[in-house]
Amino acid sequence: DAIGTEFGGRHELYVRNYSGNNENIRMEVLFAATGSGQTDAYKGFAEQCMSEYDIDGWTVPDLINPDDVSFLGRSG
Repeated sequence: DAIGTEFGGRHELYVRNYSGNNENIRMEVLFAATGSGQTDAYKGFAEQCMSEYDIDGWTVPDLINPDDVSFLGRSG
């Protein structure tokens, strides 16, 4: 119902017109994070996530690369 209908078209226009422009929304989120003191925590979380993979795939044992099918036969 939200796609390809008259209602969906009106809703899309509403979202575009009243949610603000892309740049302003990003700046508001940045300012809110900075104001609450969470910016460093968010940056640390992003760095932690990015350190768990490299160009060859995941580097941590609890995540499985999509091309690794050897885990299918393992149990528990």
